[in-house]
Amino acid sequence: MVADASPTHEEPSRVRIVDEPETRVRRLTDIIRLLLTVLGIAAVLLIAEFAIGTTQGITEDIASISPVLRRLLIAPVNLFTAILAVIIPAVVLTDMLVRREPRRILEALGAGILGVIVTLIGAFVLLELGTDELLASLTPRGAETLQLPAYVAAITALLTAAGRRSTRRTLSLSWNVLWLGLAVAVAFGAITLPSTLLTMLFGRAAGLGLRYWVGSTADRAYGDALVEGIRRAGFEPISLVRADLEHDVADPELDEVTAALSRTRHGRVYAMTTAGQHRLLVVARDGDQQAAGSVSKLWASLRLRGIHARPEMSLRQSAEATALVSHAARVAGVRTGRVLGMSQIRDTMLLVYQRPPAARPFGDVPTDEVDDALLDAVWAEVATMHRAGISHRLIDGDTVLVRVDHEPDAPPVWVTSWELGEVATSAFAQRVDIAQTLAMIAVRVGPERAVDSAFRALGARPVEQAAPLLQGIVLPSATRADLKAHKEAKVLEAVRAAILARSPDAEVAREDVTRFGWRTVITIVLGLVAATVILAGFNTQDFIDAVGQANPWWMAAAFVFSMLTYVGAALALFAFSPVRIPFIRILTAQFATAYISLAVPAGVGPVALNVRLLTKRKVAAPLAVATGALMQVSAGVVTVLGLIVLTVASGSRGALVALPSTAVLIAIGVVVLVVAALLLIPWVRAWAHRRIVPTVRQTWPRLRQIVGQPWRLALGLSGSLLLAVAYIGAFRSALLAFGQDMALIDAAVLYFVASAVGSAVPTPGGLGAVEFALTSGLAGAGVPWGVAVSVTLAYRLVTYWLPIPIGYGAMRYLERRGEL
Repeated sequence: MVADASPTHEEPSRVRIVDEPETRVRRLTDIIRLLLTVLGIAAVLLIAEFAIGTTQGITEDIASISPVLRRLLIAPVNLFTAILAVIIPAVVLTDMLVRREPRRILEALGAGILGVIVTLIGAFVLLELGTDELLASLTPRGAETLQLPAYVAAITALLTAAGRRSTRRTLSLSWNVLWLGLAVAVAFGAITLPSTLLTMLFGRAAGLGLRYWVGSTADRAYGDALVEGIRRAGFEPISLVRADLEHDVADPELDEVTAALSRTRHGRVYAMTTAGQHRLLVVARDGDQQAAGSVSKLWASLRLRGIHARPEMSLRQSAEATALVSHAARVAGVRTGRVLGMSQIRDTMLLVYQRPPAARPFGDVPTDEVDDALLDAVWAEVATMHRAGISHRLIDGDTVLVRVDHEPDAPPVWVTSWELGEVATSAFAQRVDIAQTLAMIAVRVGPERAVDSAFRALGARPVEQAAPLLQGIVLPSATRADLKAHKEAKVLEAVRAAILARSPDAEVAREDVTRFGWRTVITIVLGLVAATVILAGFNTQDFIDAVGQANPWWMAAAFVFSMLTYVGAALALFAFSPVRIPFIRILTAQFATAYISLAVPAGVGPVALNVRLLTKRKVAAPLAVATGALMQVSAGVVTVLGLIVLTVASGSRGALVALPSTAVLIAIGVVVLVVAALLLIPWVRAWAHRRIVPTVRQTWPRLRQIVGQPWRLALGLSGSLLLAVAYIGAFRSALLAFGQDMALIDAAVLYFVASAVGSAVPTPGGLGAVEFALTSGLAGAGVPWGVAVSVTLAYRLVTYWLPIPIGYGAMRYLERRGEL
């Protein structure tokens, strides 16, 4: 769209604007407000249901004013009723009519009607399903049924659909009058306080839902408003060309710089030419996009370790923070565009930047033109910002610009787009910068030259520390896209290999920078569902009675057995370790796994910690992984052999190990046939091959070495046996503490089944899954459900929850000693 905007001054010139037409948007903030409104409705209903005495007391206190004052309020109540029902809608609709907004008038009226419908549906549902207490809290004194004035919901929905109260004085005044009128109505006793809140929330939900569904006119600055905002910043534009749009023909105002910045800036980017023929950049940041950016930053801060999104409560704060980082970087000596001015108009913040002359993005520079001097210049800018305690966190081929006409002694590199930058930043954020720069350069000139330039400019230590962060999740989207074309894993692995070649003692293994992913969220939800199923049949009185009758000595024995599990794991690692590690240090590490189990799935934490303990002592990563796998295989073998021995030694089979029924045998046969059929499919065989063969290849050489040392093999198997026996002992002690005597073989089978379930469902520590399996198994063996829950909770208390503080202390000790 090409438009002209006449200046407010008397100059005859007109501003040439190339922009998109003003569009309607669906705001993320409307969805967030709608969800909060729904939660508010639920909260009001819960309070009205369970705090009926409090709500009625508040209403009566408000209404308990002197009879004289109540008589004086009759006229104000009637007046406010008229204002609410007639005057407020008339004022708001007249204001929109004067502004020539017929569509918004229709939307506001439609929202009012929808508010009435939602209120009527809500009243019907409450009358049909509401309890006597809930209905009583919504019924004012003297009335026969609940009172939900639909006209209040209609007005609330109308005001909501009309726009945000901060944008128009009439809306702000109308909301204030609405609240005042409802306060008078509650004081007079015409409506209860819960009814008032509930009705307004119904109307609010209707207005927000309609506003999001049909979209709303954004209060962004376009056309004349955009020009006026730029003039407020102190500039007189004669041309504004939107850079982040597709243009039918090449516009002379656009170049590679504006195109690159439009791909990285958070907002609309314009190439501006002023009356003084200065070519500048204007970034327009809109309030309706602010929420999405804030939510994205918050999500990154929650999900990624070491990333702390700065709190940006408003659009102005976000723009000011970006300008602050940019200014601080320039003062520190980083070559970057200067912020020349800022202003706000409507719901848009405008930032005017200096534009680098004759520059192009690093990603567009031909490979044969990327010499060592240019790479050194890139690293020099990174080092300069880091010395000043500043991080960028979005270094890619678009944010790094290369001057085409730079002087021989002048730095040819500019760094732009500081939206994610930080002052007084963390060491982790600076490591992210180095990893991003390494990946950006490696894609252009290859891993070897990228690593050589980094070592040459920064030295060994910063590069070694950044190596574990060479992973897609910390890289900008543009760099990830480039890496996909070059097979990301191979490029990043080649960079790590090049670093390791120069620093053989460097730790280049991938560092886990995510606190959780979608898989973790889903599995935690499934675990909570399992826990809910358990507690659904939980009888508090049965639990209290069982706990009161529990034998404290058996509970103490269960805790002792729990501690012995860590001794067994330590013995196994001590025997299988390829290097000599003090036993006390290994035992401390096994206790530390109790703390790790809070965040990682069952079975994963101990393996990861043991591998880390070995690699810190210069054991090669493949050998460390092989040792961890050997421990797992040892535990599996001991478990199977132990069950066989227990079955023979017990002299009789327990209920759980009785011969299976015909139906069970048929089911097992069907499963075997299905697995066999699946293995006939090539890609299934390939998947199984990828899963099984690497483990065998890693474990077999180490196993052959261990077999050649019988004492090590015996000690390792003894540790695995002690681990299994201690867990079974803890479980059986918990059973005996509650007076439940179960055959040893039955207890062992039930424990191992629950352990397998906990490992299959990757919730932290098997939470939910283990409890469900143990409780269901005990109930199936004839233990009363309430007692089964008590036994399960007691067992998990001594084997999972109580060791956590001990594990935390062990973890802190190992970290201080540099073992992890």
